[in-house]
Amino acid sequence: MKLKQQLCCCTLGCKMGFAIKGIVRVLKKRFQEEDIALTIEQYFILNIIENDESLILKELAEILDRDNSAVVRHITKLENKHFLARAKDPDDQRRKILLVTRKGLNMLEQARKIAQEVNNELWQDIPEEKMKYLNNFFSDIYEEALELANC
Repeated sequence: MKLKQQLCCCTLGCKMGFAIKGIVRVLKKRFQEEDIALTIEQYFILNIIENDESLILKELAEILDRDNSAVVRHITKLENKHFLARAKDPDDQRRKILLVTRKGLNMLEQARKIAQEVNNELWQDIPEEKMKYLNNFFSDIYEEALELANC
Protein backbone atom coordinates (compact mmCIF):
# COMPACT_ATOMS: atom_id res chain seq x y z
CA MET A 1 0.00 0.00 0.00
CA LYS A 2 1.35 3.43 -0.91
CA LEU A 3 1.84 6.04 1.80
CA LYS A 4 -0.71 8.43 0.28
CA GLN A 5 -3.30 5.65 0.32
CA GLN A 6 -2.56 4.87 3.97
CA LEU A 7 -2.93 8.49 5.06
CA CYS A 8 -6.09 9.04 3.08
CA CYS A 9 -8.28 8.70 6.15
CA CYS A 10 -10.80 11.26 7.29
CA THR A 11 -10.72 11.07 11.07
CA LEU A 12 -8.36 12.59 13.59
CA GLY A 13 -7.95 9.20 15.28
CA CYS A 14 -6.89 7.56 12.04
CA LYS A 15 -4.37 10.29 11.20
CA MET A 16 -2.95 10.27 14.73
CA GLY A 17 -2.81 6.48 14.63
CA PHE A 18 -0.63 6.56 11.52
CA ALA A 19 1.64 9.20 13.07
CA ILE A 20 2.04 7.11 16.22
CA LYS A 21 2.75 3.94 14.22
CA GLY A 22 5.47 5.81 12.33
CA ILE A 23 7.10 7.06 15.52
CA VAL A 24 6.93 3.63 17.17
CA ARG A 25 8.47 2.05 14.07
CA VAL A 26 11.45 4.47 14.25
CA LEU A 27 11.85 3.91 18.03
CA LYS A 28 11.84 0.12 17.62
CA LYS A 29 14.50 0.34 14.94
CA ARG A 30 16.70 2.66 17.01
CA PHE A 31 16.28 0.53 20.14
CA GLN A 32 17.45 -2.51 18.18
CA GLU A 33 20.40 -0.63 16.67
CA GLU A 34 21.51 0.60 20.11
CA ASP A 35 20.91 -2.75 21.90
CA ILE A 36 18.21 -1.35 24.16
CA ALA A 37 16.79 -4.43 25.89
CA LEU A 38 13.26 -3.03 26.05
CA THR A 39 10.20 -3.30 23.89
CA ILE A 40 8.30 -0.07 23.29
CA GLU A 41 5.62 -1.26 25.73
CA GLN A 42 8.24 -2.01 28.40
CA TYR A 43 9.78 1.42 27.83
CA PHE A 44 6.40 3.08 28.41
CA ILE A 45 5.78 0.95 31.51
CA LEU A 46 9.16 1.80 33.06
CA ASN A 47 8.54 5.49 32.36
CA ILE A 48 5.18 5.36 34.10
CA ILE A 49 6.45 3.44 37.12
CA GLU A 50 9.55 5.61 37.49
CA ASN A 51 7.33 8.69 37.66
CA ASP A 52 5.06 7.28 40.39
CA GLU A 53 6.87 5.72 43.34
CA SER A 54 3.79 4.14 44.91
CA LEU A 55 2.20 2.57 41.84
CA ILE A 56 0.61 -0.87 42.12
CA LEU A 57 -0.32 -3.30 39.33
CA LYS A 58 -4.01 -2.44 39.29
CA GLU A 59 -3.27 1.28 38.90
CA LEU A 60 -0.76 0.59 36.14
CA ALA A 61 -3.32 -1.54 34.29
CA GLU A 62 -5.82 1.33 34.54
CA ILE A 63 -3.28 3.83 33.20
CA LEU A 64 -2.40 1.52 30.30
CA ASP A 65 -6.04 0.56 29.73
CA ARG A 66 -5.04 -3.12 29.73
CA ASP A 67 -6.22 -6.09 31.73
CA ASN A 68 -4.15 -7.14 34.74
CA SER A 69 -2.91 -10.37 33.14
CA ALA A 70 -1.44 -8.54 30.13
CA VAL A 71 0.34 -6.08 32.42
CA VAL A 72 1.59 -8.91 34.67
CA ARG A 73 3.29 -10.50 31.63
CA HIS A 74 5.18 -7.25 30.96
CA ILE A 75 6.04 -6.83 34.65
CA THR A 76 7.34 -10.40 34.87
CA LYS A 77 9.57 -9.90 31.82
CA LEU A 78 10.92 -6.68 33.31
CA GLU A 79 11.56 -8.45 36.63
CA ASN A 80 13.38 -11.29 34.83
CA LYS A 81 15.67 -8.69 33.23
CA HIS A 82 16.17 -7.14 36.70
CA PHE A 83 14.75 -3.81 35.49
CA LEU A 84 11.83 -3.87 37.90
CA ALA A 85 11.05 -5.15 41.40
CA ARG A 86 7.93 -5.60 43.47
CA ALA A 87 8.14 -4.46 47.09
CA LYS A 88 5.68 -4.71 49.94
CA ASP A 89 3.78 -1.54 50.65
CA PRO A 90 4.78 -0.44 54.19
CA ASP A 91 1.21 0.77 54.78
CA ASP A 92 -0.50 -2.39 53.49
CA GLN A 93 1.48 -5.64 53.46
CA ARG A 94 -0.95 -7.20 50.96
CA ARG A 95 -0.09 -4.62 48.30
CA LYS A 96 3.00 -4.79 46.08
CA ILE A 97 4.54 -1.53 44.92
CA LEU A 98 6.33 -1.54 41.57
CA LEU A 99 9.85 -0.09 41.61
CA VAL A 100 12.37 0.50 38.84
CA THR A 101 15.77 -0.97 39.79
CA ARG A 102 19.12 0.74 39.27
CA LYS A 103 19.70 -1.49 36.23
CA GLY A 104 16.25 -0.55 34.97
CA LEU A 105 16.96 3.15 35.48
CA ASN A 106 20.18 2.84 33.49
CA MET A 107 18.36 1.13 30.61
CA LEU A 108 15.52 3.65 30.84
CA GLU A 109 17.96 6.57 30.62
CA GLN A 110 19.57 5.07 27.50
CA ALA A 111 16.14 4.55 25.94
CA ARG A 112 15.04 8.08 26.86
CA LYS A 113 18.14 9.49 25.20
CA ILE A 114 17.28 7.67 21.97
CA ALA A 115 13.63 8.71 22.22
CA GLN A 116 14.71 12.33 22.65
CA GLU A 117 17.01 12.07 19.61
CA VAL A 118 14.12 10.69 17.54
CA ASN A 119 11.87 13.45 18.86
CA ASN A 120 14.43 16.10 17.88
CA GLU A 121 14.76 14.61 14.39
CA LEU A 122 10.98 14.57 13.93
CA TRP A 123 10.62 18.20 15.05
CA GLN A 124 13.72 19.64 13.36
CA ASP A 125 11.89 21.13 10.37
CA ILE A 126 8.80 22.26 12.28
CA PRO A 127 8.72 25.93 13.40
CA GLU A 128 8.62 26.54 17.14
CA GLU A 129 5.20 28.25 17.07
CA LYS A 130 3.75 25.19 15.35
CA MET A 131 5.31 22.94 18.00
CA LYS A 132 3.73 25.00 20.78
CA TYR A 133 0.39 24.85 19.01
CA LEU A 134 0.63 21.07 18.58
CA ASN A 135 1.51 20.55 22.23
CA ASN A 136 -1.59 22.51 23.27
CA PHE A 137 -3.68 20.80 20.60
CA PHE A 138 -2.75 17.30 21.80
CA SER A 139 -3.46 18.27 25.41
CA ASP A 140 -6.86 19.61 24.40
CA ILE A 141 -7.67 16.47 22.37
CA TYR A 142 -6.68 14.26 25.30
CA GLU A 143 -8.89 16.20 27.72
CA GLU A 144 -11.83 16.07 25.29
CA ALA A 145 -11.36 12.33 24.80
CA LEU A 146 -11.35 11.80 28.58
CA GLU A 147 -14.58 13.74 28.89
CA LEU A 148 -16.23 11.74 26.09
CA ALA A 149 -15.11 8.51 27.72
CA ASN A 150 -16.41 9.76 31.09
CA CYS A 151 -13.06 9.14 32.80
